[in-house]
Amino acid sequence: MASYDTDRWYCARAFRKVSGVCAGVAGYYQQPRWLIRILAVALLLMFPIATIVAYLVAAVVLPDR
Repeated sequence: MASYDTDRWYCARAFRKVSGVCAGVAGYYQQPRWLIRILAVALLLMFPIATIVAYLVAAVVLPDR
């Protein structure tokens, strides 16, 4: 298993489904990727506009890893 510097958020392109944002956040918090993806879908259902905007901004701003 690769060791990464986890001192900031990143997009994990190797484990991406859409752009790797959820996989990067999961790596930062050391949680399973499926859990973060389920939380993202739940947020999308509760706050659709805010979640879409936040996801798109994160996909553009966060560095790739």
